[in-house]
Amino acid sequence: MLEQITSNLRQSGWSVRIFEDNWVCATHDSLQRGLLFGYLSELPADFRPKVSEFAGMSKWDAIVFCPSGVDSSELKKHRFPDIQLWYWDLKLGNLFPYPPSQKQEIPRLLRQIASGSPISLEPGPQDRNHSTPYVTFTFLGINLIVFLLMTLAGGSTNQLVLITFGAKVNSLIQAGQVWRLLTSMFIHIGVMHLAFNLYSLWALGPLTEESYGHWKYFAIYILSGLGGSLASYIFSPALSAGASGAIFGLLGAQLVYSYQRPYLWKSGLGLNLVIVILVNFGFGISQPGIDNFAHLGGLLSGVAMGFLLSQLLNVKT
Repeated sequence: MLEQITSNLRQSGWSVRIFEDNWVCATHDSLQRGLLFGYLSELPADFRPKVSEFAGMSKWDAIVFCPSGVDSSELKKHRFPDIQLWYWDLKLGNLFPYPPSQKQEIPRLLRQIASGSPISLEPGPQDRNHSTPYVTFTFLGINLIVFLLMTLAGGSTNQLVLITFGAKVNSLIQAGQVWRLLTSMFIHIGVMHLAFNLYSLWALGPLTEESYGHWKYFAIYILSGLGGSLASYIFSPALSAGASGAIFGLLGAQLVYSYQRPYLWKSGLGLNLVIVILVNFGFGISQPGIDNFAHLGGLLSGVAMGFLLSQLLNVKT
């Protein structure tokens, strides 16, 4: 393993040094990056003596090989200032960063090593695309534009305006206007309703879009919104509208994403998502006029989409 890594690094222009304890140090002057490779059983108590002579390196990552797998207690046992640890479970092939990180440079580097490709930590096209949440911005824009048009047409709380713009009305859907299941996702009843949902989308959307990618995120949002609208249509006779079903779908999909990646779940992200979901359902139950059926339908749709995408679209778990 180390021999292959050192060979690839040298061929890719990295300076490589092997320490007495078999840890490998690789540095790249133009990138100002340093990499450390070694086995968990030989993990030093302090990396500073190894890296102190490389003053020009602004960032360090340490890849720790774990031939027997990764015990969760190991993740928080070692902490080194200014060094990102990556525990590599050689039995299952999983990578556990500590402190938790979703950066793709090191996973990409390990794929390059496995394929024998030249090693580079420059961001690839996919990483650059994911850095800007285009789809989230689009959904935010659509919701704002629709709300402004409704305001100009007579107000977003005016029932006639709501029906005209496509709110969920069961009798009209039964009459054939099935498209209301989709259009109702982009309609909001009052400024507070809009502000709350846009804030939730702004906070959660970029993270989910980064996790799944643009098109999968688009599918999760739309299908979760439809799932919420359908659940509301089946179980609630009231007129309803809003992006809440789609947003709960993002919560569900992100919950699955975190659950399938133990390093994220153990970092606290999973528990935080569970708390957010429970608090929102509790609030919805205690307050009149909130369509909890849409929330539940959206959440279950998002969970289903998360599992479906991980199985059929090869989302790495």
